[in-house]
Amino acid sequence: VGTQTGWMALPTTVTLHEAADRLGVHYQTAYRWVRRGELPAVKIAGTYVVDDDDLAAFAAARVVPEAPPRQIEVRDWSHQATRLYVALLEGQELVAREQVDRLRDGGAGVVEICDRILAPALVKVGFGWTQGRVSIAQEHRASAICERLLARMTPSPPGRPRGVCVAASPPGEDHQLPGAMATAALREDHWQVHHLGTGVPVEQVGALAHAEQANLIVLSVTYAATVVQAEVVARQLSRPGRRVLVGRPGM
Repeated sequence: VGTQTGWMALPTTVTLHEAADRLGVHYQTAYRWVRRGELPAVKIAGTYVVDDDDLAAFAAARVVPEAPPRQIEVRDWSHQATRLYVALLEGQELVAREQVDRLRDGGAGVVEICDRILAPALVKVGFGWTQGRVSIAQEHRASAICERLLARMTPSPPGRPRGVCVAASPPGEDHQLPGAMATAALREDHWQVHHLGTGVPVEQVGALAHAEQANLIVLSVTYAATVVQAEVVARQLSRPGRRVLVGRPGM
């Protein structure tokens, strides 16, 4: 570009494919950075190009060590469970969501949240129903809120999974929340999980496990009367290279 004092060099650019090669990542990774606005780029004639200086700055920023995420310290988990119970009973879904989000942002894992606040709060709701203090509508509303809270914590894990699991409840069980909790815990541990819910015939669980080449089946049981039946089903579904676990209260 001509100026009164001489010539000013145009900035040099590289294609996004070349930028990905320089950064040592797959093209799709670099493309996600562009879409999220982390890596500056412009599209010219249908192709993304990156300024050399922007690429150098981005590469330098990636090697700067990040501070570890701040871990919150929960002093009283029973208090947290009581708070969630009140929110569930009153149908305050936003309050419940904000509480769980704060715990997640503070480093609490899915298993910890399920064990320490979700399950105790739901047990208290169920006990209130047996005592006539909680209506069926309130109990169903609380369960539905928890299902949506779990769904927010159970995205399918990226990358290659550790294994493939089919989670279901055997016939006679009508509680699907424990199976959803197992699904959330396994997905956090980078398992690919097919959650079937309740009421699926045993042969259909086995057929899907075979079709998906699952190496783990989780049977969720809540009623004491169906534990023995679940153990029988587990033996029916067991195969070489496939483990079958029966989950029940306290297990």
